[in-house]
Amino acid sequence: MATAKKQNTPAAARRAKLEEARRKERARERRSRVIVLTASVAVVAALVAGGGYLMSAADKKDKADAEAKSSPVSGERTWAKLSQNHVGKKVDYPMNPPVGGDHNPVWMNCDADVYTKAIPKENAVHSLEHGAVWVTYTSR
Repeated sequence: MATAKKQNTPAAARRAKLEEARRKERARERRSRVIVLTASVAVVAALVAGGGYLMSAADKKDKADAEAKSSPVSGERTWAKLSQNHVGKKVDYPMNPPVGGDHNPVWMNCDADVYTKAIPKENAVHSLEHGAVWVTYTSR
């Protein structure tokens, strides 16, 4: 009977309440972890599914664009086997304005300058070789 009295003491009751509160707190923490983990998995799954959908849509668009480009554009011309040698003489280009071929080893200033007089085609072709854009026009 002595042990029964010890458990009915106010200190034992406080310990029991404290233990019950700790048990409830652990249960809340477990629920919170499960909720956070489930939400995280759902977000990652949504991101993966969304990324897959966007990649698929982009692939379809690329295929559609490739199919559209496979048909020739009216007036489009191509030149094959254009040489890329540096020469110090005038070059007779088979097209006007020239799009490639032998050219001068010196390129034009490509800093968005506007030339008001004709520039040597051989120098402009060298600029094209390095990725410049050459816009020409004929004034009338």
